[in-house]
This record gives sequence, C-alpha cells and structure tokens, in this order.
Amino acid sequence: MRARWAWWAGLWARAESPRVLALVRIFTAIVLLYDFWTVWDLGLVLTLWGMPAAGGLGDVMSRVPVPELYQWFPPTEATAYGAWAVMVAALVCLATGLFTPVAAAVALVVSAQLAQVLPLGDRGIDLMVRNVLCLLVFSGSGRVWSLDALLFRGGVLGRLFGPRDLVPAWPRHLLVLQVLVMYFMAGIQKTSVTWWPFGSYGALYLILQDPSIAAWRFAWLEKVFPLTQLASAATMVFELGAGPILLAWWFRDTRLRGGRARALFNRIDLHKWWMFVGVGLHVGIAATMSLGIFPYAMLSLYPAFFHPDELPRRMRAATLTGQGTRAAT
Repeated sequence: MRARWAWWAGLWARAESPRVLALVRIFTAIVLLYDFWTVWDLGLVLTLWGMPAAGGLGDVMSRVPVPELYQWFPPTEATAYGAWAVMVAALVCLATGLFTPVAAAVALVVSAQLAQVLPLGDRGIDLMVRNVLCLLVFSGSGRVWSLDALLFRGGVLGRLFGPRDLVPAWPRHLLVLQVLVMYFMAGIQKTSVTWWPFGSYGALYLILQDPSIAAWRFAWLEKVFPLTQLASAATMVFELGAGPILLAWWFRDTRLRGGRARALFNRIDLHKWWMFVGVGLHVGIAATMSLGIFPYAMLSLYPAFFHPDELPRRMRAATLTGQGTRAAT
C-alpha cells in the first residue's frame, strides 16, 4: 500500500514540458473564437445575452438572484455587447499566449456569466470548455509558443508569465481524466434501445434522418443500413471503452512491473487505437451532423492524451520509417 501511495503522490507531483497543453490552449481558443464570431455574424448577441426589451430570450432581470453581469453593469444593450467583446479579447490573448493565466480566467468568468444570463443556451460542450479553461489558468501553457514567452523573460512578470522548462503535469492528467469520464458517462447514459443489439443498433441511422441534426439529406442510408449499425456499435464500444483506457494508461506507466495483462495492453498499445477511433468519431460527426463546435472542441483536447515527449518521438519514428521505405524503393 505504501508503494502504491508513493506512486500516486508522485504521479501528481510530476513536471513536464508545457508543449502539449500549449496546443490545447491554442486549439481551444481558436474554436471558441469561431463560435463567438458565428454568434456575431448571425446577429445573435442580443438574442442570447441581451435584455428581453432588446429581444433577449432570457428573463434575466426577473430571476433571483440576478446574474452578476447585470448586477455589476447596467441592463443595457451595451452590457451584452461588452461581455461579448471582453470574451473575444480574452480568447485572442489566450490563443496568442498574452497574459495567459489571466486571459483564461477572464474567459472562464465571462463564459459562466453568459451561461447564467441564458441557462437554456448553455450547451454541454460549454461546460466542458469551462473546465478546460479552469485547468489552463494553472497549467503554465503560456510558457511556450506564446507572447508571454517572448515578452517576459525576467523580473516579477517573468516569474508569472515568462518561459520555464517544466510545468506541473497534474493539469494535463486532470484534463485527460475529465475527458475519459465524459465519454464513459455518455455511454452509460445512452439508454435508448436503438443503441443496443436488441434495438438493431439503429441509433445513428435514426439521428441522421432528423433534419434538425443531420447536415445533409441521408435518405440513401437505408441502402447501407448495416454500416450505420456498425457505426452505432463502434460508438458504444468507444465510449464505454474509456473505462479500460484508464487501466491501459496505468499499465503503460508501470510497464516495468511485469505481468501478462500489463504486457498484453502495452503490446497492443490500446490507448493509441482508442484515440484513433475517437478522432474518426468526431470527424464523422463534423461531416454529417450540425452540432456546432462540439466535435472541433473535443478534438482540440486530444493533444493532452500524449506525453510532451511522446509526439516528437512518434514523429521521428514516422520520419525514419518513411525514409526507410523510400530507400528500399
């Protein structure tokens, strides 16, 4: 038990390069910037977050308590537009890595306030992204590939925002755990019979016949119904498989301990195949369904599944393999 506790404590005390979480920071900020630009382009700023008198959908002033946004600032159109502008400015700073922890904190607070103004407009992916923003506040992701790293190299600001070789690994670990829990619970909560064998795995076929969800007309899917059944089954295997992936990660981290199950998991490299299926799932969602930023926001988190030293190593291995293939031909 003492050895296991020492391993657990050491896991959360580790330090690593900030490169992976810098990718998460950049990708997540870009996806959110696109989302907020779309709201502006469609003329929905006031509709979503404005006062009822200005066409807003929320009963913002009749609720108890009134959201802090409209307690701190006057209930005018300028407040709604101001909140949108502050969010966009924070996301620009987050993407470019300028005052990164502050930018992530501001984006987190504004997003939470906008959710309070119109709770029905707050999507599941918005809640997930707020969790990510919270972790980015403490992640040190602005210490590489950022304006912070270029501008602040000494003094007090340098200690806060400047470059540093290593950052705590626990924000990445918590982000991975959050994503795995989300996938696993999504699988558990699929209680419709059409996701299961006794419902003929017909869920995705039915979903793609719904014009409010489907991005295109999919009447022709009736001719390839078995393919939609396979996709439905693969979705369930992927989501419920998020549980065993935690075990695969533990086996990979303790590969020197031996054991048949550990050796099998590490030989199969199960987490790599699981991530490959996940990328295909979200690319498929983006290509066939109108679900907003959901697939793109989830894909922006996938770099966190790699250790910062793992991606360069895999890229070097792929390069050497390609060179060997060209040499052989």
